[in-house]
Amino acid sequence: MSAVAKTIAPLRRVGSPSCAWVEVDGRHLLSFGGSGYLGLGDQPDLIEAGVAALRRFGVHSQLGRHYGYALGANLEAEQAARAFFDVDGAMYFGSGYLFGLIAMPALADFCDAIFIDEAAHYSLRDGARASGRPVHTFLHCDAADLGRQLARKLPQGGRPMVATDGMFATRGTIAPLDAYAALLKRHAGWLVVDESHAFGVLGAQGRGAVEACGIARDRVVAGGSMAKAFGAHGGIALGAAAVIERLWRTPAARGAALGCSAGAAMTARSLQLVRLRPELRARLHTNAQLLKRSLRHLGLAIDDNGSPIAAFIVDDAQRMRNIQEALMKEDIFIAYSNYVGAGPEGILRVAAFADHLESDISRLQVALGRILLGAPARMGLQTGGRS
Repeated sequence: MSAVAKTIAPLRRVGSPSCAWVEVDGRHLLSFGGSGYLGLGDQPDLIEAGVAALRRFGVHSQLGRHYGYALGANLEAEQAARAFFDVDGAMYFGSGYLFGLIAMPALADFCDAIFIDEAAHYSLRDGARASGRPVHTFLHCDAADLGRQLARKLPQGGRPMVATDGMFATRGTIAPLDAYAALLKRHAGWLVVDESHAFGVLGAQGRGAVEACGIARDRVVAGGSMAKAFGAHGGIALGAAAVIERLWRTPAARGAALGCSAGAAMTARSLQLVRLRPELRARLHTNAQLLKRSLRHLGLAIDDNGSPIAAFIVDDAQRMRNIQEALMKEDIFIAYSNYVGAGPEGILRVAAFADHLESDISRLQVALGRILLGAPARMGLQTGGRS
């Protein structure tokens, strides 16, 4: 066996929807991993919507949007998105990862340079490269550094595009979009926001970080995955109708955007359901606050960032893997993450869901407290600043 093969961890088989409880390798685990924030993974209405779409439309249409055809399920998803987000332009496509590759090349004619958060998602990095414009990074969630980079690197009279996650996947940090928008206003710039983890979670109506930060959408294109809080599949982009029309002309939109009818139908139904059930977000926020208080009670430095994500470091990578494995032995799953923004040693990531019970969070606190007894002194993470 090669050295590379020896480093690959065995796959665990997931045998159920991903909710507060999940079946893994035949075991029922209390889960604080992943991003099913609103607890909709096993929602019957969504599942039935997907099944009905498959029966009616088949898997997908062979007739592309660029030929003047659109699958009915996709149009229904776009109509639901316009209603939920109160915008006049919405686009449904097959994967949230395509957002950066669609949005940023579409706006390339409107900008002379791109400024991207150093911890931005891979999708935005790929989109920035695909745009063909010069790309510069700024310090994570640091509006002052963005201002410095604009002053140093934007050509005289140039038009910038700023790209960032709305809520960062690993640590839950929320970008200061209002400060970015104020800087961009001086330069007639554009803001591209990956809202994958913020959709359904942030803002008074669950419309994401753009809503939570109170900025106008006139020079903003926001979008991302519907497979997180909304429990569906595919991606959406939001903006002015004329701008969304430009997005449809990009190579990624023409070549890979249609997606599956079931994903589109589930997206439409989930948007409608979440709009009618604000108590889902209320329950999520209550659970998130309880989770973070419980972890702080154990001496962990948990950032109070308004997200359902709590992330922390205990000693080093091996120690954190050991903690994760010890919790697994008690049928509790949390993520040891080395995803984008985690840092070289990785991080333990815990997320609250709307379908967690208070007793679930108490069970995690008790189990983790036992495991942390005798842990090295370096516990916690100050999550402000750079990732």
